[in-house]
Amino acid sequence: MLLNENLLNKNKLYIVGVSGGCDSMALLDVLRIKGYQVLVAHVNYNYRDDTDIDYEVVSEYCAKYGIAFYYKEFHHKDYCEGNFEDRARDLRYSFYKEIYDYYHVDGVILGHHLDDHLESIYMQLARHTTIHYLGIKEISLVKGMNIIRPLRNCFKEDILKYCKDNEIEYHDDYTNFEIELERNKIRNTILNQYTRNQKEELLQKAREHNLRVLKCEKKLKPYYDLYKKDKQIYYYYIPKELRNMFLFMILKDVMHPRLISSSLIKEIKHQIHSVKPNIQMNLPVNYLFIKEYDNIYIIDKNKIKAYKYVFNEFTLFGCDYFHMLERGHINEGVYLSEDDYPITIRTMQEGDSIQTSSGTKKLSRLFINAKIPATKRKLWPVVVNKDGIIVLVPHIAKNIEYLTTKPNVFVIK
Repeated sequence: MLLNENLLNKNKLYIVGVSGGCDSMALLDVLRIKGYQVLVAHVNYNYRDDTDIDYEVVSEYCAKYGIAFYYKEFHHKDYCEGNFEDRARDLRYSFYKEIYDYYHVDGVILGHHLDDHLESIYMQLARHTTIHYLGIKEISLVKGMNIIRPLRNCFKEDILKYCKDNEIEYHDDYTNFEIELERNKIRNTILNQYTRNQKEELLQKAREHNLRVLKCEKKLKPYYDLYKKDKQIYYYYIPKELRNMFLFMILKDVMHPRLISSSLIKEIKHQIHSVKPNIQMNLPVNYLFIKEYDNIYIIDKNKIKAYKYVFNEFTLFGCDYFHMLERGHINEGVYLSEDDYPITIRTMQEGDSIQTSSGTKKLSRLFINAKIPATKRKLWPVVVNKDGIIVLVPHIAKNIEYLTTKPNVFVIK
C-alpha cells in the first residue's frame, strides 16, 4: 500500500480519524507499523443501526496496541437540520479540533484515497464547479488544522488487498453501497465501471487543470494578501483573466467550495458591473457580498448590526467597531470633561444630527457627502454625551462646542 511519507514526520504527533472502515483501519495499521505517533479519534453519529460494531472494531484495535482512543457520540437531534453529510463533517471536524487544540498536535491524518479523489473530480466536473482545484488535496487547512491525506494516491482495491493480506479487521458502512446520495451513486453506478486507463485519463485532466490553478494562485497572492490586510480591494486592480479565481478564493474563506458554482461567480460579476455604486448580495451562507464604489469585500451579517457601549469614565477600550484611546488623529479626538460622562458610543440612528460650525447637519447627509458606503455607515461610531448631544463622529464631524479645546479622548474607527 502506497503511503506518502513525505507528508509525515515521525517526531510529530497526529490525530488519525478512524471510522472502522477498511480505508481508515488500513491507514492506522500502516502508521502504527511504521512508528508514527498517533491518537485515534472515532465518531459515532448513531445514523445506522450497526454503528456499535464500528466502535468495537476501532476501540479493540487501539486497546490491543496501546493507542490512545478518543470517542464522540452524536444523535439525530445534532444533525436533524440541513444536509447530513455536511453537518456530520462539521461535527466530526469540531471534535478533531477539540483534541487538536488540547494536545497541540501537528495534524489530522485521514484515509481519503485515489477513488475518493476521482469521485470528487467527477462531481465537480458534473456540477461545473471547476474554477479552483479539482479533487481532494493531499494537504489542506480546515478549522485551523493541518489535514493530511497520505493515501490520496492509493487505489481502493490496493487498500482492500492490504486489509486481506494482513488480516486487518474492519466494518463496512452499508450506506456506502446505496445510491440515494450523489457521491454513492457516482461511486456505485459510474466510476465502478471505469477501467484503470479511464481513471488515469480523468486524473490527468485534473492534474493539468490543477497545475493551471497553482500558477494562477501564485499570480493572485499579492492581491489576496492586500485584500486580507485591508479587508477589501478595488476590483479593477485585479487582472481580468484572474478575477474568477480571485472571487473563488475570497468566497472560499466563508463557504464550502462545493457551494461555489460558476453561476454564483457569474452573478457576482454581474452585480459588480452594475452602474449602481453600492450593491449588497446575499450569499448561500450568513454572509453578504458587498460592492462599494468598485471596492469589494465579504462581511458576516452579524457584524453589521447596531451596537451601543456606555462608559462612566474614560477607559482604554477596543472592540470590532472602534478603539477608545488617549492618542490619535485630531479628527478622531474630542475633549471630554467629567460633566460629559457617562458617554455613549453607538451606531447612527434615524434623525441623528450634529451642531457644526456651518450649522446643524444630519449625519446621513454628512456620510453621503463624504462618500462613506452604506454598509460602513451602519457601523461608524457616534459619540454622544450624557445629555444626548452628539459630540463627535470620527473623521466626519465634531460638535462646534468642542472645537476649541485640545482632545483628550480619541475614538478610532
